[in-house]
Amino acid sequence: MHRSAAAFPTFLLAALLFGAAVVPLQSAAAQGARRETRGVWLTTLLGLDWPAASLRGNVDAQKQALREMLDDLQRQHYNTVFFQVRSRGNAMYRSAYEPWASELTGTLGRDPGWDPLAFAIEECHARGLQLHAWFNVCRVWSKGDPPASTPAHIARLHPEWVQRFGDDLWIDAGIPAARAYTVQVAEDMVRNYAVDGLHFDYVRYPDRGFKDDDTYHRFGGGKPIDDWRRDNISAFVREAYQRCTAVRPSLQVGSAPIGIYQNLPTAKGWEGRNAIYQDSRRWLREGYHDYVVPQIYWGLVRKGSNIDFEALVRDWKQGASGRQVFPGVAAYKENVQPWLADHVDAARDRGGDGVVFFRYEHVRGNGLGGRFERLAIPPAMPWRDPLRPNPPMHLRNEDGALSWDAPVAASDGDQASWYAIYRRLEGGGEDELLALLPAARRRWPIPPGTTAEECTVTALDAFWNESATAGTGIAVADVEESVAAPSMPVFEPRISTPQSAGAGIILLGYELGQPEFVRLRLMDRNGAEALVLVDGWQGAGTHMIGIERDRLPDDVQRYIFEAGDLRSIMDFTIEN
Repeated sequence: MHRSAAAFPTFLLAALLFGAAVVPLQSAAAQGARRETRGVWLTTLLGLDWPAASLRGNVDAQKQALREMLDDLQRQHYNTVFFQVRSRGNAMYRSAYEPWASELTGTLGRDPGWDPLAFAIEECHARGLQLHAWFNVCRVWSKGDPPASTPAHIARLHPEWVQRFGDDLWIDAGIPAARAYTVQVAEDMVRNYAVDGLHFDYVRYPDRGFKDDDTYHRFGGGKPIDDWRRDNISAFVREAYQRCTAVRPSLQVGSAPIGIYQNLPTAKGWEGRNAIYQDSRRWLREGYHDYVVPQIYWGLVRKGSNIDFEALVRDWKQGASGRQVFPGVAAYKENVQPWLADHVDAARDRGGDGVVFFRYEHVRGNGLGGRFERLAIPPAMPWRDPLRPNPPMHLRNEDGALSWDAPVAASDGDQASWYAIYRRLEGGGEDELLALLPAARRRWPIPPGTTAEECTVTALDAFWNESATAGTGIAVADVEESVAAPSMPVFEPRISTPQSAGAGIILLGYELGQPEFVRLRLMDRNGAEALVLVDGWQGAGTHMIGIERDRLPDDVQRYIFEAGDLRSIMDFTIEN
């Protein structure tokens, strides 16, 4: 039956403003999973973690070995892999500028016949793991000189851009063309691969004794050499951030600075800012870093360390300008390995946003004393994106599997990047996070002992903002609903026309005389479904939805309200 919607009675608005308790549509319980980054550096240099020298040239064996590592990380409830894609001026991917890593075949530049980075991205995402491309910046070769290859290694192509320091070759960061080349290499990788993050390492000078006098005389411009060197590194980071996030707007960017930025009373040593010109706090403060993973490679004072891990975590967090800090933990060290769980506790207690272990081999199969007993979602990055995605639509049980439809794009155009599956626990409290799935998956087999009625789904965007649960209906940001008992008998469902409540809020209300299954949708001018506001059983009474006007798509001009036997369609306009 098609009926026109009657004008909504004045008493309903009064009930909203004066008499009704306000209940947010957002499901609080489904947002209860711990928010922290749980990461590991997966080292490809010399095949330290992967690929083993014994597997060189064996594509199937290399793939299987990587799958097994990622399976282990999934079982241990990690959520982030820092996959080394450029260790020494080489590439674990098909680069337009740099040679294939010799770790794959035994020969620098030889095509391995497959693409490890593309494979790693797909396999990580399938397991609910985000992948950050770990990119060593300035240290471009170790021991001797790189052999001939196609394409040529940067040290052979532009020997004037590199300097030897000890046994290693380093890019001279004071040469603008050398910096520009390195940015170009990173930008090319980000453009061609759907990495979740770009993670810089060795983004620094090797030490104060670096031989760059000629470069300083050419490009120093009269600055003190210490300031000039810091500016050179910061210029690279700024340019890389701007160019790479322009190419891939969903990209998170961070680095792994040395663990001591400047000396503390209880933590003295090699200073990042002053010894190697790594002004990472400037990068955070000026907005061209989203996170840092400081290499706080020491033990705990209470376990005998002379350098205070906990004080350093606190210092990094206080200096992060609101950005994220994931303390890096030296799992390979004898005075750290026995107390990895204690380091997780210390990082949490001192305000860290997660923890990252160096390296995979040293946490393989380690349950960390149950510290990662439940899954966790990485923390959101509101400075990059403050808006939540819309919730998944049409959640249903299909032959023992949860299925759902992708949400309508959010007002900023964002689609879902991930889905989170939750189980509601008896007795209330936080829902249990069961799985993180990539956006391409919208079907999840229900495991034994769990029912479809216990489960719900949320959407997450690339910066880990989380939607309301599927079926809660809110599709346009911070919407609140009030429910009040009818102030007069209601014999059939009825709905209001949208109306402005001031302060940029649009109100839309409906009344039910008895519990009904309600669908309330907004349609665009082409008749396509734009937003779903309500999709589920609603109780008898008065319901009012408040929507932020500036979050509504411009072309919304019709609603369809379905409740019981009523199907009401109304075209409308909203005055700006």
